[in-house]
Amino acid sequence: MITDKMSPSELAKCRENLRRHWQNRKVDKELVQRAWKDALRVATMLYQKYGATKVAVFGSLAEKERFCKYSDIDVVVWGVSYNRCLDALWETKDLSDEFEIDIINVRSIHKLYRERILNQAISIERDEIEPIRIIKEIGDKGNSDRKEIDKVNREKLIHRIADEQSKIERTLNGLSNALLDLEIVAEQHKKYIEKTIASDVAEIYRGIESIFEQIAREADKNIPTGSSWHTDLLDQMAERREKRPEVITQKTVQRLKQLLKFRHRVNNIYRHELIYDEAEKHARQVDDLYECVSEEIDTFISFLNET
Repeated sequence: MITDKMSPSELAKCRENLRRHWQNRKVDKELVQRAWKDALRVATMLYQKYGATKVAVFGSLAEKERFCKYSDIDVVVWGVSYNRCLDALWETKDLSDEFEIDIINVRSIHKLYRERILNQAISIERDEIEPIRIIKEIGDKGNSDRKEIDKVNREKLIHRIADEQSKIERTLNGLSNALLDLEIVAEQHKKYIEKTIASDVAEIYRGIESIFEQIAREADKNIPTGSSWHTDLLDQMAERREKRPEVITQKTVQRLKQLLKFRHRVNNIYRHELIYDEAEKHARQVDDLYECVSEEIDTFISFLNET
């Protein structure tokens, strides 16, 4: 376990630094206001062009103390099909220059997370035109004392990590089934299963990276930028920081960098140019790799639980 490498006094210092970080975290009200203006533009488009029956915001924008410059605008919509949501998502590229936007159909949310999201979500009514009123409501929700904010932020980080782990595990299950299908399917159909396998492997890495982004955002308050940010993020997770111990080992970093290279190929090369024989190799190794990653992340969560 990574935290075993630290002395009790070092661990105590990390926990105290992390606690102070969460206590003293300040909300950028102007940033939140800009995000809500963009959210209202998205809602207007969904109502007027796509016939949405209801639109709501969830995630970090629904809880003021969590929103920062790296946060996304998460929107859940009723009355718009999954495919139409994808069309709407494409149009949002012209609606916001500052924030990434995610739009999901309420029916596509797994039942395990739907209740949590809907309890958190803040509706934007069809005639909603005053973002300041909404921002005030969110601010009122977050006006607990400093210690409570510290507790909420820590718990939210743990929940977000757990949610991402659940998604990864579902993808791993699908990947296992695809590998079984590959052994019995006719030769002419193998390429379609291989494409699915490649996409699943890339999705697993994306999920792991998302966990690391959450930690970098919430605990380190720093996400790498620039063309090498993906690898820089991995290196950052293997570093001991003022507010936390190492999240993963150097050995895990090296294994993840190999998976990252494959993910880049899947994402950035045209499908007919991709050599899918590598997909099966990575797919058969990824289960063991994720088990190692998961154990190290669980150790980090234990550290958070003790702060």
